[in-house]
This record gives sequence, structure tokens and C-alpha cells, in this order.
Amino acid sequence: MSFTSVIHCLGWSIVLLAALMLLPAMTAIFEGNTHLAWTFAASSVLSGFFGAGFALSTWRTSAEFGKREAFMFLVLVWIVLAFFGAMPLHFSGIPRHPLDAYFEAISGLTTTGATVFVGLDAMSPAILLWRALLQWSGGLLSIVLAVSLISHLGIGGMAVFHSALPRGEGGSLPARMLQSAQDLFWVYVVLTLLGAVALWAGGMSAFDGLCHAFAGISTGGFSTRDGGIASFRAPLVELVLMGVMLLGALNFTVHWAALNGHFRAFRENIGIYYLGLALAALTLIVLTMGAFGGSGQDFVSMFRVGIFTAVSALTTTGFTNSPAGEDVAMMSALPPILIIGLVLAGGTLASTTGGIRLNRIAVLFKQAHRELLRLAYPHGVRVLRMGNMRIENNIIWSVWSFFFVFVLALAALALTLASLGLDPETAIAAATVSVANAGPLLHAIVPGAPGYDEMSQGVKTALIVGMLAGRVELLALLSLLNPAFWSR
Repeated sequence: MSFTSVIHCLGWSIVLLAALMLLPAMTAIFEGNTHLAWTFAASSVLSGFFGAGFALSTWRTSAEFGKREAFMFLVLVWIVLAFFGAMPLHFSGIPRHPLDAYFEAISGLTTTGATVFVGLDAMSPAILLWRALLQWSGGLLSIVLAVSLISHLGIGGMAVFHSALPRGEGGSLPARMLQSAQDLFWVYVVLTLLGAVALWAGGMSAFDGLCHAFAGISTGGFSTRDGGIASFRAPLVELVLMGVMLLGALNFTVHWAALNGHFRAFRENIGIYYLGLALAALTLIVLTMGAFGGSGQDFVSMFRVGIFTAVSALTTTGFTNSPAGEDVAMMSALPPILIIGLVLAGGTLASTTGGIRLNRIAVLFKQAHRELLRLAYPHGVRVLRMGNMRIENNIIWSVWSFFFVFVLALAALALTLASLGLDPETAIAAATVSVANAGPLLHAIVPGAPGYDEMSQGVKTALIVGMLAGRVELLALLSLLNPAFWSR
């Protein structure tokens, strides 16, 4: 086990995060907030010092970066980056407890979007920008790790993921990560800027548009207003945001292929088919509920709230456009059980979304269908396919293992939260949105649930573990807890 190679990669990751801190530092200077400017500048220097120290001290001693090192890096990168990302939040004096700053940072990095901050309308733009940058950088990190690391390790049936990027089979894992980051970074930036311009044109201010573009493309869910998207009261903004969230829910290597002129990648990618099928089904469900729900609300408003919340839940972003005090109307447009199902499903593999992912769910359904056919034709041979890809049995067992561990983690977290004082309904909902990285939807599922800022430190700690477990593909986390992993 080579710890130096892991520390080396972590060091450069911290340096990049430190560089991002300069953006809110400059924002604080423009708004005349000297205290925050120094806070972010000092945090950037301190983080850069530690990051560069880690990277340079292991420059010549870092050994081969193998699978065990990859598993460790996959887990540690979120924990370590959240620590440094929480630094400026803590020293800003806004969080009441250091754990609150860490909760906010890891919620942003894992694109969960659960927030302990209140009074966002009056909060400094520098803090709002840093929260948005945390989830934006976390979204980029998640797709880079998925394309270059998780797919190579074959965690949770990731072999069903089709990458339109050159795989670089002969390169080392760090080299693959660097190449994937370089290829996907500009795609990520272009889509973000397009979303920001479209949101500005739709009625948001330039700053709000940029922050919500960060949140939408990363499917993070942090907003710049306490009232969320409903505060803007702009149907065009909601329409644009749905498009941005759906872009974030797609396989990003397909976006790369399209921007390089290979538009056939959209047609050949099976994940897009499943996402389109899910959207068609959701539209039909929302239309039916709006027509026969009998809630007393006009059909257009019901459809607008329902379809926006459905897209937000499916992409695990967490935005809601139901105005404060109208939770009952929203719930009649989209029942809690449907929101939970959408959150657990998530988007496609190699996207910024959380949840199980549609590709895996398709494998589970195909395997169930094959077992039903086997009852009628015991000696028949039926090959499973997803598009042009043949699904081997080892992939099926890997997906089933992931599904089992995912459900087990949900149950364990829900029981833990209930034992820490949450009522059973809230505990189940909080566990679901935590592991699926869709934090803001807690109150869409349980309108009377306490805010994250009102929860105990024990509950917040459990939710932090849930966010981390959901983002690192669970099996990687369990591998580190396996004694055999360390004894090899």
C-alpha cells in the first residue's frame, strides 16, 4: 500500500481548491467586505501551503498508484477537501459550530445541497459564491472520478457505463484522471456559462444566474435565496433550470463527444434513452394528477410545480418552486412516495447526480425479466443487452451487490437518525435524501421536518456519513473497512 501516492494526489487537489478560494476573496473586495476578503485569502494561502507541501514532499517518493490506492483516494478526497473547504466558512463566523461549517462544505462538494445556513437573502455574495463553487467543483470531481477511476475499478456495475472519451488503457490511474479532467473541464465550463447566460436572460441577476448555473449543472441544489427558486417567480427561469439540470443528469462524455462534432453519441448512448423514457412517464403522471387530483388549484400552476419538482428530484438537485406556505399544493402535485422513488433512481452514470442511477435500474429490470422467462423456458438461453452492449453475469452480480448495499445503508442510516431523536418519517426521508445526495428535498417529502440548522450535532454527523457514502459509490467505502483490504 503506497500512502505517498495518495497523499501526492490529495495535495494537488487541495491546491486547486485553494485557487478557487481567490474568487470569493475578490468578490468580497468588490463588495467592500475586508474581513471576508482576508478570510478567504488567508484560507487560500493556508490551504495552498498544505496542499503544495503534500504534493512536493511526495514528488519523488510516490509509488505506483494501483487499485488499493485508488480506493483510498476515492474516499479521502471528499473528506479532506471538505475540511479545507469548510475553513473560510468557519472563520467567517457564520456557522455556530465547526461541525456546521464542515456539514455545509461536504454537502456542497458531494452535491447534496442540504444547508445549515439561514438568512441567505442578506448573506454576503462572497459566501454565496463559495457555496456555489463548492458544489460546482464537487460535480466536476464526481464525473472525473467516475470516468477515470470508478469505471476502471468496476465498482457497482460501472462496466455498463459507456465512455465516449478515449480510455487511455496504457496510462496510469493518475494520468487518466488528469486527462479526463482536462477533457471534461472545458465541457463543464461551457455548459455552465451557457446556463448562466440563459438564466440571466430569463430574469435572474448575473450573480444569481451564475450561482444557480453552478448549482444546476452540478445538480447540487444550493440557492442564493431562502425561498429557493420560488423567490424569483419566473416561469422562464424554471424552464431554463430544468434544461440545465437535465444536462447535468446526462453522461458528460456524451457532451464532450457532441462538442467535438460526434453527435451520434447522443443517439448511441442508452442512458439518454432511459432518461427520456423517465421524463415522458413523469410528464404523463403529472398531467394525470393535475387533471384528476381535485386539489382546487388551477391546472397550469399544478403542472408547473409538479413537472419542475419531478425533474429536480430525478436529477437529485433538490430545487423546488413551490412558494412558502403552499406545501400542500405541491404535495398534491407530486406525492412524497414518488419524490422518494425519483430521488433513489437518479440520473445516468458518469453524471453529477446521486442515487442508484438509471443504467443500474435497467440492468435490475432486465435481469428480473430474464428470471421470469426462465420459469416458462427453464432450458432457454437469453443474453442480456443494453443497446449494443452485452451484460455479463459478473456485471449483473455487481449491480445487485450495489443495490443491496445501497438499501442496507439507507436502512442503517434511517435507524441511526431515529435513535438520535428524529421521528421515523423524517428519519427515513433524511436518510434517503442524504444517501441519494438530494438534501433540499427533505421538506418536499416531509413538510413539517426540522431544518438542517435545527438538527442535533449527532444527526448532522450521521448525515455527513450518509452524504459521503452516497457519493463514493458505497462499495469503495466498505472496501476500506474490510480488514483484508489492509492485510494484502
